[in-house]
Amino acid sequence: MTEQFYPYRPDYAVPPGWVIEERIEAQGISPGELADSCGLAPELVADIIAGESTIDTDTAAKLEEALGLDASIWLGIEADFRASLSIPQS
Repeated sequence: MTEQFYPYRPDYAVPPGWVIEERIEAQGISPGELADSCGLAPELVADIIAGESTIDTDTAAKLEEALGLDASIWLGIEADFRASLSIPQS
């Protein structure tokens, strides 16, 4: 029997801030505590959560360290979300 591979290709993208909110809630920390542990400005964390700022490579590395989710995943979530904003909705 041959195994079939079905790649994961969702038809939607979530803002990275949603994922951050879920992770900090699961870890029992506040956005301010996340900012402190990452060495990021609280305003930047708030803006990322609100979808007003993007996650760059430096921020992704800091989120990886603080939240335990690989930087490449943060960058992928960001890229997918930004790309979805440029696709016309039908």
